Amino acid sequence: MIPGDHPVHEVTGLEEGTLSGRKALGLAVVVFSPVLTAATVGAFVMSVSGSSAWLSVLVGAVIMACVSVTIAPFASRFVVSGALYSYIGHALGPFPKLVSGASLAVGYVVGMMAALGALALYTGSLLSTTFGISAANELPGQIVIFAVALLGAAVLAYRGLDTSARLSIGLMAITAPVVALILLANLFSGDFDVKSQFSFDDFTFTGFAMGVVLTATFLVGIEASAATAAETADPKRTVPRVIIAVPLIVGGIGLIATILSVPALATDEVQSAMTAGESPIAALADHAGLSFLGGIADLALVLTCLAVLIGFMNYAPRVLATMAADGLLPSTLGKVSPRTHTPVTAIVAIAVLTFLFPTILAAVTGGSTLQIYTAVATLFPYMWVLPYILIAIGGTIFLARTKELTVGVIVSATVGAVGFTWVYVNAIIHPQSGVANYMTWAAPISILIVLGGMVVFRRTRAGRKSSGSARRGAGFERAS
Repeated sequence: MIPGDHPVHEVTGLEEGTLSGRKALGLAVVVFSPVLTAATVGAFVMSVSGSSAWLSVLVGAVIMACVSVTIAPFASRFVVSGALYSYIGHALGPFPKLVSGASLAVGYVVGMMAALGALALYTGSLLSTTFGISAANELPGQIVIFAVALLGAAVLAYRGLDTSARLSIGLMAITAPVVALILLANLFSGDFDVKSQFSFDDFTFTGFAMGVVLTATFLVGIEASAATAAETADPKRTVPRVIIAVPLIVGGIGLIATILSVPALATDEVQSAMTAGESPIAALADHAGLSFLGGIADLALVLTCLAVLIGFMNYAPRVLATMAADGLLPSTLGKVSPRTHTPVTAIVAIAVLTFLFPTILAAVTGGSTLQIYTAVATLFPYMWVLPYILIAIGGTIFLARTKELTVGVIVSATVGAVGFTWVYVNAIIHPQSGVANYMTWAAPISILIVLGGMVVFRRTRAGRKSSGSARRGAGFERAS
């Protein structure tokens, strides 16, 4: 056993080696979509960071890249189905693994909700503005969108990784040129001024920090591709490369897209269009004189969000199934279909939870699609703060024990851990108005609730097993 290693349970019955290296990278890139990032990160981050939004995007991408450097050594050693959850178990043992499991169990559901919320937001915008179906933005219309999207994603995830990867990569290939054309076209608009982004006239530290949080929304969970390691060809070589490559690709594209889009996004014309309900990319198309691409751009984002949802539907159930194999969740969630070799029960469970939570939240609060999406998108990165701090510590200890610790890993682990700690602590010290402040506290509360539930469930299950063993032993003695 490797020094510091601890026994862990993984999902059995998955089909090994069916996903090629290129498809593994493609699926991971799709899930943390550079197309969706390019189309929206500028508008999101600029709303809090102002004209220097690029700095928040850069820092957020650097922090995530450092985290990936800390995680990659585990991917080169262990073929797991629990991704970060499993790695923390190998590095730090049962209790930190339990704590990270509680955080990630909520985090993956929230991630699915964020992907679904983005899909519903752009689908509603497309149907209402292009086809005049205003009901698409109302609760009944959103419920239909939720149900259809989740059913499709669940069916594809059940059929297997290869089908999901091919479709998701194909959707990204179709949509990327549309978004790229609109962003590049804004370079030639008369009011494009790249210098204004480096003046820092409207810079505030609080806005900068919140911009880093919003950037992290597009990048947290980059290690989720490790959940398919057993099904990936040459996983100990492929998965570490994917984990390192994704934040560099998506973060780099996000930075370029932010610099290209912020000058146009700051104009009164684009601000008015977005206030009236147009998506940022559609408003940018109008500004660049490409109004005919507005509806096409919205359709491109609908397809992009569908690809993200499909990809996440493949990763999240495998992590939850691993927690079930470890005894933290009901064992039925670890069931793998003998026909398709996919965690069918976990797929169904996460689809149902992803449908119910935003539906109930919208019905109870009366919040709009945008408000619900904003809430879950803000909560999403907070759910990874604790696991990323743990893996940074665990990775350093693990590599020190194996005498493979390098200065680069030490620096990366420090930047990753301090960066995520700072992001969360700053949100407490400098609270934002509205939903963002509530999400700061929703994260630890939800983790504690799920952690308590997991502890009770595991103890109850262990008690039942002990009781069953005792009864069988007594029966054997009587028979003797």
